[in-house]
Amino acid sequence: MDMEDMDDIKELKEVMKTLNETVPPLISGIIEAVYNAEDSEKLAKSTAKFYKELVDAGMEKEHAYQLTRDFMKGRDVSSLIREALSSTGALGHEGFSSDEIKKNVKNKIEDKMKEEWD
Repeated sequence: MDMEDMDDIKELKEVMKTLNETVPPLISGIIEAVYNAEDSEKLAKSTAKFYKELVDAGMEKEHAYQLTRDFMKGRDVSSLIREALSSTGALGHEGFSSDEIKKNVKNKIEDKMKEEWD
């Protein structure tokens, strides 16, 4: 092994250590922000309201159900996280900070919630 290989291994260890220290708390914070009882209740009510309005407007229940499933998929936390990480440059790029990622994820989640609850 030459010196360049050793440097690459050392750099990889540092990256893995940083990821190990920053990613779990980041995910925990996101889950707490998204799945608290109050927000979950609001999401459940808005989803039920969405379905009811479709049915009340005369849509067949099966079609309303499919649209409601799509509605819920649009609130999928993993896609929000993926979008936030992509926009901060955290996926496949260097130079991201965990604070920047947390802020971006929080903003994306809040934007989605505002869209639905306003």
